[in-house]
Amino acid sequence: MRTLILLACSLAGAAFLAAGARAVEPVNGTLSVEHGKGLVMLEMRGSILGRLGNGVVTVTDLTPRDRYTATVVGRKMKEIHVGLRTTRYRGQGLRFRMLGGNWRVVLRGAGVDVSAVGRGAVTLQADRVTPFDDAGVYSLDGVDCSLDPTSCTPLPDDLERFALGTQ
Repeated sequence: MRTLILLACSLAGAAFLAAGARAVEPVNGTLSVEHGKGLVMLEMRGSILGRLGNGVVTVTDLTPRDRYTATVVGRKMKEIHVGLRTTRYRGQGLRFRMLGGNWRVVLRGAGVDVSAVGRGAVTLQADRVTPFDDAGVYSLDGVDCSLDPTSCTPLPDDLERFALGTQ
């Protein structure tokens, strides 16, 4: 009888530990920015797609020895290598894609449209000339702002950092 009780308690303890281990599993977050004007900085592991109407995209590959590379194209684009892992792109109609890997991407300018999935952090700041300027909208773990911008939040006037997913 004691053996049966000991076995039942051991199984219950193992089930409890297994359930707890599953609960802390990392979860990807999502970011959507539409018609942004200002600063969008992503420090994350995951995938980033987007475009910038006019401005600067700075890409740092935080895992340069993996198989993932950044793709940036655009009109009147100038590419400047800032360091071994960092490249700055300046121009109009910039389109970019970073799939997989670990990235730091800084977008400054107007016409920022970004979709990102992964884990890390995002920093946002609007660049308004007057308080009534439209500096774009964003959504974290919510709707796609390109489909429903009315349900998204306006970009913050002050620099704000948000977690993307769970670590």
